[in-house]
This record gives sequence, structure tokens and C-alpha cells, in this order.
Amino acid sequence: MEELDTNVNKQKFILVTNPDASFEDYGWTKEYVETLLYIERFEPDNECMTDPGALNDFCDGIGTEVDMERAIKYYGLAATLGDDLAKSNLADIYRKGTNGGEKDLKRAFELYLNCHLPYAYYRVGKAYELGRGVEKDLKKAKQYYRIPYDNEHPLAKRKLQAFNFLVD
Repeated sequence: MEELDTNVNKQKFILVTNPDASFEDYGWTKEYVETLLYIERFEPDNECMTDPGALNDFCDGIGTEVDMERAIKYYGLAATLGDDLAKSNLADIYRKGTNGGEKDLKRAFELYLNCHLPYAYYRVGKAYELGRGVEKDLKKAKQYYRIPYDNEHPLAKRKLQAFNFLVD
């Protein structure tokens, strides 16, 4: 079996789970969101348009209307530049078909697989466990679940209660 890349990105980010969240919940000001929208309109190649945190504006409708086409465009650009959070966010859109976005489990799997966030490793494990976007493989699922578990990711800790991936 191939050796796994277990290089984990310890990037910190704010997780907002409230569907009625405001831009303040993300740690932004109204001026920040307005500036981002101005830059997107008049300077679309500006590097700030690859900030995955800011791109939640388009995906979640924070300070603007939900616009999945724009969210996918800019997450894709940031992912191409190697940003793990953008890869993970874009993979989530494809996994869930967020806000009417295209659902594509294979594409989601590939993005998670090339992302080094503990959450992404968890999603790769789940894809292997359930055969979502990839052929079902419980041995690989256990390997990938172990990475976020070793990094104390809460989803992996909870998963251990239902699926003991620590034993072969």
C-alpha cells in the first residue's frame, strides 16, 4: 500500500455554523466586506480575491447575495494557488451541492485528497468508508481517519465511537 502524506496544515480559521450569521460573526467589518466587493468589481485580479475566508461572502451571502458561480470561481483560483482552506471549502461545495452548486463527489474527493487540513483527511476517510467519489476501501478509510484523530479533530474523535479505525 502507498505511503500517506501526513503533513498536516495547522491553519487556524473561524468556523461559523449559524446559517443567519452576519459578517461580524466572521470577524469582519461592514467596511471590509464593501471593500472586498469593490475590489472584486474593479480589480478582479487583485490577490485578495483568493482569500478563502473572504470568499465565504459569495458562498454564504455575507454582505452580498449568495453567488455560487463567483464563490466557485474564486475558491478555484485560490485552490490552484495551493490554499488548503480554499480546497476544503470548494470540496464542501461539490460534496453537498451547497446553495444549488453542482454536486460532484469525485471532484470533492480529489480536492480533499490534495488538501492538508485535518478536516480534509477526515472527509477522505469518510469517502473511502462509504465509497463516495472513490471506490470503497475500509483499510484506506482507517488510515485517513487516523490523521485527523491524531490531530485531535472533533469529527474524527466522534467517528471513533461508531467505527473503530484504530485497529486493523
